[in-house]
Amino acid sequence: MRPVIAKCWDRDAKSWVNIKGHFHRWAEAYEEFHHGIGNYAMAIIEDENGRVWTALPEDVAFLDKGEGEKC
Repeated sequence: MRPVIAKCWDRDAKSWVNIKGHFHRWAEAYEEFHHGIGNYAMAIIEDENGRVWTALPEDVAFLDKGEGEKC
């Protein structure tokens, strides 16, 4: 798993928090609107305490280059 930092919504605190953890995978999420369903991608992240979070792709920063990357 890759290390990341991400901005996530904390439902308990009802505020945005920055977390440090490990990226598990991308997942599909959706919202229902009066004209249909809108799909979007979310990151699944486990923090250092074992809590699982979701974040939008633009709110995730990978802290490594990933295996096999040369740049």
